[in-house]
Amino acid sequence: MKKCSDKLPRSIWETYSAFANTRGGIILLGVTEHKDRTADARFEITGVSDPYKIETDFFNILNNRQKVSRNILFDSDFRPVDIDGKTIIYISVPEADYHKKPIYINDNLMDGSYKRSHEGDRRIDREELAMMLRDSSDDIDGQIIEHYGMDDIDEETLRGYRQVFDTANPGHAYKNLDNKEFLYKMGGYDYDRHKESEGLTIAGLMMFGKGTPIEKRFPLFRMDYLDLIGVEPGTNLKWNDRLTYDGRWENNLYNFVILAMRKLLFTLPSEGRIVGVARRDGGPLYDGVREAIINSVTYSDFQTEGVLRIDRRDDAIIMRNPGLLRISAERIYKGDFTHARNRNIQKMFRMIGYGDNIGSGFQKILTAWKTLGFIRPDLKELVDVREVWLTLPLVKDPEQTNTKGQQINHGQEQTNSIINTKESIGYSSKGQIKKQIKEQINLDDSQKAVLLFLLNEPSATLKECSDKFGLTPMAIRYLMKKVKPWLSVKHTGSNKAGEWTFELTERKQ
Repeated sequence: MKKCSDKLPRSIWETYSAFANTRGGIILLGVTEHKDRTADARFEITGVSDPYKIETDFFNILNNRQKVSRNILFDSDFRPVDIDGKTIIYISVPEADYHKKPIYINDNLMDGSYKRSHEGDRRIDREELAMMLRDSSDDIDGQIIEHYGMDDIDEETLRGYRQVFDTANPGHAYKNLDNKEFLYKMGGYDYDRHKESEGLTIAGLMMFGKGTPIEKRFPLFRMDYLDLIGVEPGTNLKWNDRLTYDGRWENNLYNFVILAMRKLLFTLPSEGRIVGVARRDGGPLYDGVREAIINSVTYSDFQTEGVLRIDRRDDAIIMRNPGLLRISAERIYKGDFTHARNRNIQKMFRMIGYGDNIGSGFQKILTAWKTLGFIRPDLKELVDVREVWLTLPLVKDPEQTNTKGQQINHGQEQTNSIINTKESIGYSSKGQIKKQIKEQINLDDSQKAVLLFLLNEPSATLKECSDKFGLTPMAIRYLMKKVKPWLSVKHTGSNKAGEWTFELTERKQ
């Protein structure tokens, strides 16, 4: 709202810049704001005396690059409106495409770039400006990092990735390339002909680098996974399991995603599907979670302060990543998409079967959650801390119904840790227990393997089981709690000389 009679208000250009650099907005000329009045009398329509002059002056200045860096308006965005015999000017300022940001005024990028906040128009600070300038490029993670080369690559990580790559892409032309050439083809290594230099790109270092070089180059960025199931605030127990920088693994992105995904999926039920003649574990829940993790990674801004973090809570999975959304959450929900901030990293994961690069990832998550009957995922950005949060509720949406008006049961079938075991009541033979374990639709193959191992090797220690499957003892105990409604798993005797006992139990109502 700006008072305007026959001359443009000077502050209009700050507001134009602020709206264009955030999520857009409406400017009304010819409306006077009286801040000392009550809400119902705060705004007064005073009108514009010469709309034609205002329009001419506005577009003359808007198209003057010395005053405004870029005109992003269409003709329809500026129009006069008659109200009670007075003319006001309605200007709709859209959000600028991220390739065109920042929009600045007075030919001054540093001091002429504004953003919109609740308090009004504010100058963008240096860090925000740097983030905006980085985002204007579609090759953020393809930039060469000076003085970082193949010595900074963790060979074990790259070897593991290439094994998965070869399995996912049999006969691929990259199979026999050496590591440097392979990374070059994948966007992890590059050559600058103008500077006559070469080296790892941001993507190459972040995906396959050794932990120490990554921490030195990106000291403000870190990764964290927390299992918070059953953890009550104020108690001594802070988490059940955690994956963080502790020296036990090379903390690069590839290792984090694989390890965190394994830990997270282990806590979730798995739907068994028959594809051809083979069983494939997963279902929409697994598919949606995988897509969400890859999205968080590929949209992270590694060069700003923040954490790529995954929280597994009782009723939700929360994923947060540093950086802001390139387009508004509203547009993303409607199906609009933007290129990932880290396109090379996105490609690296896509080449081994994770995610895609056609912008449909978030829609896949929404579709999965709707299929499951869960409350819709919540995507939001926290501008003050420059983070994006994606909350995936694991709670049924009471408003979702099927075509017959019945509540959708897909999500309940997958999340309910209790299945009908009336047929098994009274049977506790090893064969029957093994049969029941194999038939559980709410367990994935790795969870079944743990139970079958302990069933067949009752004298195995918890540590031996933990080492064999790469899981923490806490994760194995969690599995035993998960199956408790239909299977009792107990350890009798000492830790070293004791035995595991299994007994089918009646379902608890």
